[in-house]
Amino acid sequence: MTRPYVLDVSGYQPQARYYNFWATWKLRGVHGAIVKLSESTYYRNPYGAGQIAAAQHEGMKVSGYHFSRFRGNASQAIAEANYAIATANSMGLPHGSVLVLDYEERLGYRSSNTQAAIAFLNTVKSAGFTPVFYSYSGMATLWDFEEIHRQTGAMLWIAAYPTMAGVTYPNYNYFPGISNFIGAWQFSDNFYGEHIDASVDLTGVFTQMTQQKITSGGHLDSVSFDGNGMKVSGWFASDKAQGKQYPYIILTTEQGKELSRVNVQVHDRPDVAKTFPDIPGGGKSGFEAVFPYTSEMVGKKLHVIFRYTDDAAGNGNYTDYTSVIDLTKSAASLDGINTVVYTNKLRVSGWFATDYSFNNAYPFLILYDVDKKQEIQRIQATPVEREDVAKVHPDIYHAKDSGFTGEFDYNTGLVGRKLQVIARYSDDEKHGEDHHVDYWFDPFNGPAMPVIDGKTETEILVHSFNAEEVKDGLIALKFK
Repeated sequence: MTRPYVLDVSGYQPQARYYNFWATWKLRGVHGAIVKLSESTYYRNPYGAGQIAAAQHEGMKVSGYHFSRFRGNASQAIAEANYAIATANSMGLPHGSVLVLDYEERLGYRSSNTQAAIAFLNTVKSAGFTPVFYSYSGMATLWDFEEIHRQTGAMLWIAAYPTMAGVTYPNYNYFPGISNFIGAWQFSDNFYGEHIDASVDLTGVFTQMTQQKITSGGHLDSVSFDGNGMKVSGWFASDKAQGKQYPYIILTTEQGKELSRVNVQVHDRPDVAKTFPDIPGGGKSGFEAVFPYTSEMVGKKLHVIFRYTDDAAGNGNYTDYTSVIDLTKSAASLDGINTVVYTNKLRVSGWFATDYSFNNAYPFLILYDVDKKQEIQRIQATPVEREDVAKVHPDIYHAKDSGFTGEFDYNTGLVGRKLQVIARYSDDEKHGEDHHVDYWFDPFNGPAMPVIDGKTETEILVHSFNAEEVKDGLIALKFK
């Protein structure tokens, strides 16, 4: 009998975001995907969500893994576990999936390494994921897997490569039988000569598509801004919430520093009860709160925690669902560039919305010479309300007030030059310097000046008009 294979992918395999990647490997006997989610408390795989979705589309069972850096420190292990949980939830790793602790640091003492691993695995287990421990067979003296398994129930995913050459199947003569609880063996980092990690699933832990009864789940549905208020909404229900009558939403940094908490009232979510009928309390699991947007949040990715607890202050015995709020977002569009002949102006309009505009309240526009790499002119922009932008980007701070217009001085010397418009928010009202955030729009060639030769006649039909002499014999016409 041929056992199923599993591939593990990371940011080094961006192509794993595409269906055909997994379709090709499926023909070679691969039935599972293990996607790198995170590392320590500072890195998230930028392709993770796409890799998970693509593997699921091709019928793979999907798991996730976290590359650890906690070196035998149990408190740091718990912080990394919470980081991994938040990442898994935000990337759409299904409830109840395997979440692997990837332990590869060849440092520390066996006892402390073992206890830190146990702390990590029990934390992800409490969050509703299935814990698995991964390491190399040559590191077995740095941890006690039998103790890890006894205290967490985790299976072992072990790595041992008989050869570094390309292989198409495992050589079982080299199987590293160091435990009775080995669930999978990573036998190559060069499967089919394509320099990708492959494992054989011995127990179905990474490939068996049995339907598990889901008794805990949640989701961060939306984050939106109204002025300086940040509204957070979603749902969380769990069989572990029984007897925990105080619901909270808590915001923390990724390292666990608390920024704010609100005791909330849960509301009806009939959609959750319909989708997850086995989760107790799903029909009344909605969470919602408004937090003030503060300087401490700007430019960060925060953890949002939906919590049930038996403590009125929000501590005590609790069960959590954790996800990620991204406050590093920006979006912009340069909608129009037009020359205004009678005033020799270059008129620009568009919008720029960014989470970084908090405390940078003054909008500026800069005209930049691309080839000379120098600023040509800087003006204060005229703000314009943009309800259309707010509708598309409600999760970006002050999107409603992101519109701008402005007019630069313009002459024939700029025609055909490669120019660039920079939109800026600054805390310096007068000069637009000091703390600021910029958006550089795509370069363009300076447009031609409209030609008025005093000879050519143009006739148009209008309902009404008025004429006013402006300067140098030119007349401004306004008509309807």
